[in-house]
Amino acid sequence: MHILIIPSWYPEFPGDIVGSFFREQAQALNNQGCKIGVITLQLRSLRDWRSVLTGRYDTTVEDDHGVETYRKNGMGWFPRMPRLMAWLWKKHTMLLFEEYINEHGMPDIIHVHSMLYAGWAAKIIADKYQIPYVVTEHSTAFARGLVTPAKKNITKQIAKAAHKRLTVSEPFADLLSEFFMTKNYPWEVMPNIVHKRFFATTIRSRNELNPFTFINISLLTQKKGVDVLIKAFAKAIAIQPDMKLKIGGDGSEGAALAALSHELGVADSIEFMGMLSRDQVVEQMLASDVFVLSSLYETFGVVVIEALALGKPVIATRCGGPEDIVRKEDGILVQVNDVEALAAAMLTVYNNLGAYNGEEIQVACRARYSEQAITEKLMQVYNDVLGTSLQLIKKSM
Repeated sequence: MHILIIPSWYPEFPGDIVGSFFREQAQALNNQGCKIGVITLQLRSLRDWRSVLTGRYDTTVEDDHGVETYRKNGMGWFPRMPRLMAWLWKKHTMLLFEEYINEHGMPDIIHVHSMLYAGWAAKIIADKYQIPYVVTEHSTAFARGLVTPAKKNITKQIAKAAHKRLTVSEPFADLLSEFFMTKNYPWEVMPNIVHKRFFATTIRSRNELNPFTFINISLLTQKKGVDVLIKAFAKAIAIQPDMKLKIGGDGSEGAALAALSHELGVADSIEFMGMLSRDQVVEQMLASDVFVLSSLYETFGVVVIEALALGKPVIATRCGGPEDIVRKEDGILVQVNDVEALAAAMLTVYNNLGAYNGEEIQVACRARYSEQAITEKLMQVYNDVLGTSLQLIKKSM
């Protein structure tokens, strides 16, 4: 089967974590014997105004471990004009598509990751070439009220024309069904994949000589709620001093979060590790005892399943994705933005770490989120779509 993936964002360089789960899914499908291509636009923000003159505007092609990847570099000229952004995506993606099919032939199916704005380009391609497409929605913009009426009109057309509509969690599927207010095209759940590197690592037992360590890995932005985590940690460590918090990631809130840790008097017990590579994420999680997700909004939470794959118990907020992931055997869920509840959960896991079986946590995670488990589900979706598409073509003849 020949599958072309068109994501709305994608890793720009080796080690880039932005969209890394799209890339890992593409490679997992390639490992299953599918022919996989990726078309991606790397459109720079106008906030990076210097790159208008100094940035790249070229097209590159690379064989990314068997995945043919076509990239168009340029500027996102119309960030506040959805119709023009949709036009820009259509223009560049269509050119890349024609270049791609000249080299690799016509795909059987297109898989879109996030509707704005890759979905619009896929819809235009599908209309012109009669290729079915499926879409997986990931964006927290729907939950955060950031989808304007103009964007809603565009996404509604994309969703309606898709042969399958997938989301990464049940709460998000419910949210999208309510957002579009229709039962004519339901949303189905298709979780993200845990990369095999996380299952290939031996689970480590706790080193009693080290402080009890919580770890959070995220972009340091407001929606990740890391300030709530630091406040909760300050309350927990006041009761149990033998604790440490490691925070991995970078972002606009980094300086403010460091200042908060000093203000609360816990700076000596918190380590800001900066941006981590995928291999560093594995190593840092293995060296920690519990993973904590404090987000205000998530559609899934890839880092949560990565922690579970390493046998780590998880504390997470009920922010839209973890509710689908974290079982009672895996850890504790708390309400969003609740400092007291998060602190209490941290103390509970500290005092009851032995209640969590790392091997069982990993086995259960593998059954739900391994490459094999998810690619089998994806292949069933593709086969269902192609079967339906073929029947429609025959009826029209």
